[in-house]
Amino acid sequence: MKPTLKVKMLDQNNAPMSPGRLNSLYVADLHYEPLRRKNEIDSDGIITIETMNKPVALHARVAVPNFGDVWVIADNCGEGYKPSDHVIDFVREAALSHYKKAEDIIKTDVFSVECMTHFDAAKYFLDSANGEKSGLYNLKALAHALWAGEYAVVERARKKILNSEPRKGYLFGCGVFGRRDSTPDDKLFPETFNFGTLPFYLAMVEPVPGDLRFYNYIDKLLDWCEKHNVVPKGHPLWWGSRHGRPDWLIGCSWDEIQYHCRRTIERNMKRYAGRIRIWDAINEAHDWNNGLYLTHEQEVEITRVCCNTMREIDPESTGVVNICFPFAEYVADGKVSPTTPGPVYDDMFSPLGYFDALMEANVEFDAIGLQLYFPCRDMLSVELIIQEFERFGKPIHITELGVRTSREGINEVYENCFHGNQVDRSEGEWHFEWCEKVQADWIDWFYTICYARESVKAITWWSFNDPGFIPYGGVTTQDLIPKESLFRIRQLRKNLFRA
Repeated sequence: MKPTLKVKMLDQNNAPMSPGRLNSLYVADLHYEPLRRKNEIDSDGIITIETMNKPVALHARVAVPNFGDVWVIADNCGEGYKPSDHVIDFVREAALSHYKKAEDIIKTDVFSVECMTHFDAAKYFLDSANGEKSGLYNLKALAHALWAGEYAVVERARKKILNSEPRKGYLFGCGVFGRRDSTPDDKLFPETFNFGTLPFYLAMVEPVPGDLRFYNYIDKLLDWCEKHNVVPKGHPLWWGSRHGRPDWLIGCSWDEIQYHCRRTIERNMKRYAGRIRIWDAINEAHDWNNGLYLTHEQEVEITRVCCNTMREIDPESTGVVNICFPFAEYVADGKVSPTTPGPVYDDMFSPLGYFDALMEANVEFDAIGLQLYFPCRDMLSVELIIQEFERFGKPIHITELGVRTSREGINEVYENCFHGNQVDRSEGEWHFEWCEKVQADWIDWFYTICYARESVKAITWWSFNDPGFIPYGGVTTQDLIPKESLFRIRQLRKNLFRA
């Protein structure tokens, strides 16, 4: 018989949350490795969920009043939950767990009035949650605990930055493709960013065998980067997604895939030898975009092919192994990219599991690339997931990043039926309704946390102009009008980072 846990998720009226919220609940170990979600919900809204024979954390999407629509974690204040018939009150346990994480930071230093206000309020509502107000007070405690944790982690990061020397050579990046010549881009981009990502998607570079006309576009972008002292990066040398690989690659044998991978990387790197020294060697090779139907062993080996071929051509280049969805909610969902049909294995590769496999197989690579399109998590949890990837002892690049400035187009069906958070990367809310100020505030806090961590060497915002990969995720509008976020990045670099 499989081990289980029993969980209730109550709203402010002490009633079960909507089916979408109840079905979002999943189990992960204490290092963010999810278990495939298997649960049953009874008529009283009690969830019986399959778990592991070791301490686990519970993750669920909650509309937290006065904080946002985010994933929150209940982990028994770091101790985890073992299989039991005792019914866990998820919201209260999440409030206690996030409060404990905030407390662990707050007890080390002096923090702002705002931080301590939320910390004090969280304690009050936790102590006062009983009777008919327990549902409301537990949600309020959770909101204040999340705020306290965010203020604490950001203020700690700022103090560390101000007490340290500026980090020379830090890379503040953005996607260069999409920018337009003879426009304000020519001035706004290099005044804001010193690192630019160039497109090397094989579907564009070689849409049919031997057709290499796209290099003309890359050459133009690279010339522009060099003219404006923007460090160029190639992205990606290999990607199994439908968006990254040409149709002629579909149906190729494993030997043919390796051959085309090698020749593609050799051609790209020889053409741009000495001009591009940083590359995303491989992109999303951890089941999410496995459009070539590789086994896990083959995903590891194609990563080795990419990194080894890079090193053979240019030993001084930096090869980044790039992943998406670092919290791996898709593993709990048992889903892969809806735009790239691929195998759904019983034991799916999470990003952390993929890097564990690379390390065990002695695959040599230079840096870890993390994509963090709005992760629907609080900032303290974001820092904690970065810490998990630090265990591999590699430099970290935040390779792709974006949040929006408008709610327009956000999927509204989440409350009614669970459809998997990671299908729409711009779903959810953080603090307040998305607008220019909220985007700028998110950037401010995220960049501050990352810059304070020695492991993180680069941050790349993905879209310069709207509409962007994340809808409304640019730092300028479609008409090239700068948003508040562009000026916030400049001020962070000038006044806080001094870089």
